[in-house]
Amino acid sequence: MLKGRKYMSKCNIAFLAAAIAISATPVLAKHSDPAGDKAMHDYVLTMPKVKAYDAATNALMAAAKANPSLKAEGEAMNKEPDKTFADLKAKIAHHPHYYAFFSKQGLSVDDTVLVPITLLSACSVVQYPQIAASMADTVSPSQITFCKQNMAQLKAMKFFSGGGDSGNSDDSDQ
Repeated sequence: MLKGRKYMSKCNIAFLAAAIAISATPVLAKHSDPAGDKAMHDYVLTMPKVKAYDAATNALMAAAKANPSLKAEGEAMNKEPDKTFADLKAKIAHHPHYYAFFSKQGLSVDDTVLVPITLLSACSVVQYPQIAASMADTVSPSQITFCKQNMAQLKAMKFFSGGGDSGNSDDSDQ
């Protein structure tokens, strides 16, 4: 399931997205997670969900700047298990303050985990077609089509473009 997540770490999505979904490395790609692979492959990306995820992430980052305990909670999330889809969902369940930003935007726990992973995995296949075969169990043709059709809009989103956790106070003008 986690094969395409290396791209996410390059995007520097934000500490929440990192806490929820980034902890992947090439080592994690070796873990077998058939249920997670299926969930990711079968997930339907929609622009309303992606926009909701972006809005939630932006609101969370703004709140974390004003609330150090929220940022500390995000850092604590980074230390929790994250090798499977179930692990990632458990992170959300253990941190209701974080999930509240996503639920307020109408996203389920599954959406909160799957939007960034699925989107960035599928868009990695668009950018690097040579990895398509190795990601076929986690990335569907419809997800690849979604990325191709919406790339300009996606690149304008902070969580996708990496404008979130730069550590600069001038993130808002990106």
